[in-house]
Amino acid sequence: MCAGSALWQEYGQEYRRCLEREFRQGRAGPCSDPCFGERLRQRLRSEPALLGALQEDAPALLAHGLRGHPDPGPALRGLAAAFRLLELAATNLYLFPWRKEFGTVQTFSGAYVHSLRPALPEADLLRSFGRLGYERRDPHRLVVSRPPPAPELAAVACGFFACRLECEILAEVVLRLQPRRLRAEDLLEARRLAGDVEACVEMLRQLGMRREAAADCADSVDLYREMPVSPEDVGGEDAAPPALWRDPSSPRGAQDVPGMGWDRCGDGEREQEPLPSTGNPNPDTSSSSSHLFLEQELSGAGSPLSALATGRRSPQAPGEPQDLPQEAPELPCYQLHSCLRRGALPSYCCTTCQQLHAGACAAGQACRTRHRGQELRSERQQRLWLQRTEVDMLLADSAGPWS
Repeated sequence: MCAGSALWQEYGQEYRRCLEREFRQGRAGPCSDPCFGERLRQRLRSEPALLGALQEDAPALLAHGLRGHPDPGPALRGLAAAFRLLELAATNLYLFPWRKEFGTVQTFSGAYVHSLRPALPEADLLRSFGRLGYERRDPHRLVVSRPPPAPELAAVACGFFACRLECEILAEVVLRLQPRRLRAEDLLEARRLAGDVEACVEMLRQLGMRREAAADCADSVDLYREMPVSPEDVGGEDAAPPALWRDPSSPRGAQDVPGMGWDRCGDGEREQEPLPSTGNPNPDTSSSSSHLFLEQELSGAGSPLSALATGRRSPQAPGEPQDLPQEAPELPCYQLHSCLRRGALPSYCCTTCQQLHAGACAAGQACRTRHRGQELRSERQQRLWLQRTEVDMLLADSAGPWS
């Protein structure tokens, strides 16, 4: 995070003043000012994107720390404790730069082995300590080789403090939805899509109800419509379906069995649409389909939570027909911000400005706090967005004289 940014002025500088005030009062360690902590907590509750603005890799740290945990509740408590230790390491270097014992972290110590390593992958721990100036000297020690400037240490400490508060907020969401058990990826996605905590809780509640309804529907078996589990159940691939499923007036073939593959729990009369021929595809259909597929890849539009978020933002008007097919919306045209040099991968997509930003871009940091957007965490997602935006810019340039 840039120390001169507006967010640093608002939160980082106040965090630094809190540390120094507590130090003068004889208390040293992580920030314990209740007023500042509550103010930042309330801002995070309503604006989850603020976390990534205060610490760029915070969303990735949370995702890695919760990965593989069937119950995110205990994992969040462990993560909160780990972030507190990382904050303590940063504040020790900030408040006591002359103390040599804080220049070495023993990776076989109890705190590292029992608190840090179970909460975060080793690569994330090394990267986090690297932001404080630590380097691996041997398999058992991390040593400060080049201490960062004091304002940068305070900024990193503030980021870890915000991560700890976010863990507590997520734990609150988990607690409010008990006894329903949440999946970690659902929790993080709902937190990102919904915005404030109340909307996040409601989105996860609706998702749970939908899944329970789908499970109940899957358990019911329709004697007259259910397809066989496999060809072997009815005597092999070429065996005719039971007479109960066949129309005596129709020839044996695809019309023997009503289409049930897509909607066993819905309207059984809906038929599967024929697939387009691959020999001579329609150019318009192919291009629009590939563009829509790319958009789904970029935004994760295929997830149930994305659908819930879309429904929450665009409610259906009263009296509007529920089953009318919706036309595909025109996709926006994106541009590369001037911060991105040729060949560089973006790390943030602002859907309000319709621009891609690099991680250290000041304009991108401002977009994270005031606009809607998404962090581009994986290299695949970054390359897809870069490719899509370059195509948009080429099309805009070529269409300019005729528009």
